[in-house]
Amino acid sequence: MKRILCYGDSNTWGHNPEPQGDNFRYGDEERWTGVLQNILDGQAKVIEEGLCGRTIMYDDPVAADRNGSRFLNCCIQSHQPLDLVIFMLGTNDIRHIFTPSVKEIAMGMDNLVKMVKNPQSYWVGKVPEVLVIIPAPVREEIATSDFYGMYDEESVRKSRALGEEYRKIFKDVPGVTLLDAGKVAEVSVRDCIHLTGEGHRKLGEAVADCVKEILKING
Repeated sequence: MKRILCYGDSNTWGHNPEPQGDNFRYGDEERWTGVLQNILDGQAKVIEEGLCGRTIMYDDPVAADRNGSRFLNCCIQSHQPLDLVIFMLGTNDIRHIFTPSVKEIAMGMDNLVKMVKNPQSYWVGKVPEVLVIIPAPVREEIATSDFYGMYDEESVRKSRALGEEYRKIFKDVPGVTLLDAGKVAEVSVRDCIHLTGEGHRKLGEAVADCVKEILKING
């Protein structure tokens, strides 16, 4: 059975932008990771490592332990052997409190990929393949969201430019595949940054197609 690590932020954790009551997290089979697991149907184990607020490279002064680069090495060692690592990060790095250029965010993602590709990190199994998911962009209606102030119009601009920078960084890099989430799924009009339930379903299906090709899984 193949082993797949999904390393991301609240859109991997499954934050529900339109909760009813205290249902702030989508169910196991509703999250894109759960959709992926169901489609692969016993051919792979999907390991969820989503954390709300996780960044690629920044320490959040108001929420500890959110720096993705600090935890990644421990994570890949903990869960090995691994056949594939899936990243979906970058949305929190465009928050108002952080001020990197889009190019710098992409360079940060490149560093995460290099950490995964470091053969010295593995004593069980081989160096895994990598799938980088370009996050779906922040909606232009951000000023109506409860997250306005954490995100702003500049965040919208950066989110829309992030894909091109990821493509520049990872073009023709062996063992790295890109998937643009914004081409298959939208985020909620209500909060402007989190995937809808339908968005999770569509993203999970698109990821499954990529995974089957990368890992040569049939069916």
